[in-house]
Amino acid sequence: MPSSSPATEAAPRLPQLDALRGLAALYVVVYHVMAMPQPLLAVPAWAQPAIAMGGSGVVLFFVMSAFSLCLTWPRHAASGAALRSFYLSRLFRIAPLLLALLAIMVLRDQLRAPARYGAQEIAWNASMLFGLSPQWQAGIVMGSWTIGVEMLFYAVFPLLALYVRRLPAQLALLAASYALALWATHAAPPALAFLGNGYGLLTQLPIFVLGCVLFGLWRSLRALPAAPRRVLGLGAFGAGAAALAMLAYGLLPTGVWASGWHQSALAYGLMLLGLLLVGEGLFVRVLVNRATCFLGAISYSLYLVHPFVVSRLYGAFAHFYAALPDGAAYAACLALSLLLAIPAAWLTYRFVEQPGIRWGRRAFARMRARRAAAGEAA
Repeated sequence: MPSSSPATEAAPRLPQLDALRGLAALYVVVYHVMAMPQPLLAVPAWAQPAIAMGGSGVVLFFVMSAFSLCLTWPRHAASGAALRSFYLSRLFRIAPLLLALLAIMVLRDQLRAPARYGAQEIAWNASMLFGLSPQWQAGIVMGSWTIGVEMLFYAVFPLLALYVRRLPAQLALLAASYALALWATHAAPPALAFLGNGYGLLTQLPIFVLGCVLFGLWRSLRALPAAPRRVLGLGAFGAGAAALAMLAYGLLPTGVWASGWHQSALAYGLMLLGLLLVGEGLFVRVLVNRATCFLGAISYSLYLVHPFVVSRLYGAFAHFYAALPDGAAYAACLALSLLLAIPAAWLTYRFVEQPGIRWGRRAFARMRARRAAAGEAA
């Protein structure tokens, strides 16, 4: 096997994943511009369900995260130190930005009287394992609850990559994880109930496993001849988009056995699979282009940074709503938020995320060099 490593080989990328990451981050911003101010910003009645659905953009992030981990696992396996390569790459990909924003929030808020955060809460957040804490799983940095869940999934992903590799086994795991999610939500003892709430690992686990299943399906279906593959892809994307719209406007039944959150994961999954199967053409270029791929590149920063920007604009929002009709005022609020949040996200991507990724690659290279030197000495 080749001895490639994170220090020398970039992870394989699919532009469709980059574009959908960007659109997912954008959809979350669309939602938060409306939902963060108190009271919520007024929007036209016909648009409110679609905007409110933007909170589900994190579901698409979860699905694509698992898909991407499956896609890049062979690189880690080929490095000769799969677990070290994987965990170092994940740590240095996620930690620098989250910890930088955590430090900003703690330093800002601890100067108040009384101090806002206790030592235990800060320690849980700094560990990035706060998804295991019933009290602190929401996270200090707004939106960071998703990172708390991601880190726990990263902890167990190598087991899936090593031992649940075939599609039938992945489908069985999907069914089991969904049953576990239902148990955690509706029947878990009080001490474990936090694992089944909106921030809970067991609630989100079927969504991650779905991403692994989609990777297996894509790997099987991409070998189809171009014409039937494109037809299948268009059908899957259309079905997913229609299901998502129906969920937003209350046209699909939801309940104990089929929450809207998990149904949205299936809808997003169909859209992802469909876009990958279609491959090329005008339809794909509308969604996968330089703008959406750029947003995808900065999507992690955009997701975590935009709440800082939006929360500073409430005064401007009030002026827009005093001068304009609701629809135009919301559009102005969204435009202003994006005008400021996108450059801010690019800056943190350029000066925090990218250096962190390079640090991770250098750390792995040094670790490999030490192992090689120890082997030669022996």
